[in-house]
Amino acid sequence: MWTVAAILVGIVVLVVLSRRLSEKTSPPGPRGLPFIGNILDLQRERRETVLLRWKEKYGPIYQFTSLGMTNFVISDPDLIREAFSKVETTDRPTNIIFSLVMADKGLVFSSGELWKQSRRFSLHHLRNFGMGRSTLETVIQDQVQELIDDVLAPNVGKPICIDHSLRVAVVNIIWRIVASKKIDRTDTAALQAMTSFDEFDSFKSLFIVVLMFPVLLRLPGWVTGMDKVRQRFRESVKTLMRPAIQEHEETVDLNGEPRDYIDCMLQERSRNPELFTKRHMLRCMMDLFIAGYDTTTSTLRWAFIYLTLHPEVQRKVQEEITNVVGKERPPALSDRTRMPYTEAFIMETQRMANIAPTGVEHVTREEIQLGGYTIPRGAQVISLLMAVHMDEKHFPEPEVFRPERFLDEQGRVKPNRALMPFSVGKRSCLGEALARAELFLFVTGLLQRFTIRFPDGFDHDLSCIEYKRLIRKPTEYHLVIMENV
Repeated sequence: MWTVAAILVGIVVLVVLSRRLSEKTSPPGPRGLPFIGNILDLQRERRETVLLRWKEKYGPIYQFTSLGMTNFVISDPDLIREAFSKVETTDRPTNIIFSLVMADKGLVFSSGELWKQSRRFSLHHLRNFGMGRSTLETVIQDQVQELIDDVLAPNVGKPICIDHSLRVAVVNIIWRIVASKKIDRTDTAALQAMTSFDEFDSFKSLFIVVLMFPVLLRLPGWVTGMDKVRQRFRESVKTLMRPAIQEHEETVDLNGEPRDYIDCMLQERSRNPELFTKRHMLRCMMDLFIAGYDTTTSTLRWAFIYLTLHPEVQRKVQEEITNVVGKERPPALSDRTRMPYTEAFIMETQRMANIAPTGVEHVTREEIQLGGYTIPRGAQVISLLMAVHMDEKHFPEPEVFRPERFLDEQGRVKPNRALMPFSVGKRSCLGEALARAELFLFVTGLLQRFTIRFPDGFDHDLSCIEYKRLIRKPTEYHLVIMENV
């Protein structure tokens, strides 16, 4: 009798000690409901808003649960750099929804050896095709000039929404690298495919319910709903991606000089068919295509908002363009080093816009130690970049738009390690060099010739499109374009 009692007491003591030890090695965080955790909290408003509120309560590293997954949120720049420099944090989450849209493959959401080889392969070949080099400069300049000649100049003095034309211009830059192709502004099929990719965010509520209750996929109504999602995805792929691959398959020289990224993938598939499957190729193309226009276009749209809300900033950028470039030639990437204020303006736009406020989730493949806490294997790690960018410790008066914060006393660009719009570490943005080039050339190309303002009586309230949850995309607005005198 006493032996049984002693054993029970020992078990209780071990459980209590184990919990206390776990509390010491795990960060604080909000309590969640059984099984679903804090998922409902994150559905009531924008995700980054909830995470920012929890950050104020629990500190620079905290945890929450969602559908059985433990999530660790980091908002300290040094901890983010430390975490994402580890090979143990390079995996991505996966679920049945990801599989539905082939996100278990590709460049953004793949993990392990597939991701490692694909990233190395893509970086190598994209650099060969001029990403971040002057060889791509002409392609960007041509799209800037087309936007000016075909859209802006004919509408001087009129309120105009340039969202559509801007997206096509940015798409054509990456599509040139990927497929040696160009999308026409009147190509309704291609434009509809682009719109379909955008609309996947609007299905998020459906996805969440399916993840909570996978058994629903066996019910006719839910099967029909998911089939509609699958069909829309397949139509988008069928319209843009598959025809490009098929055309290249018929004309590629597997042993010759590749014309573009698709040729490179086909050549690699001939050598490594198990890894570079058609499914993987399609998703790689999609990742480059979507990431290549969505984030850059959104950043440019925020840039035009800030230029319009702060006309004194717009004048300073224009003065720098006039002094360095003049009006006889288009701005070039070689001008960037002599245009520190313009660079500072772009950096401040990226800080304030927070296009990807939480980055893309990482998953730990092994247990790691971070900030005095233990992060177990299989946990998601989220970088709350918006909290970093809006932290007064790193950026005094963070709510104020002030490009000068990125300039030193001599007016030279002063980098800040807390600014990380492209994330950091082993899975930082693959197209960072291209995006930086595009932002500079579009901003300077347009302001060299035009001054922009909002229509009389309108001011943008800096609100975001609500259904776009992964990217902070500003709500629609019109601009009045005026020729510089």
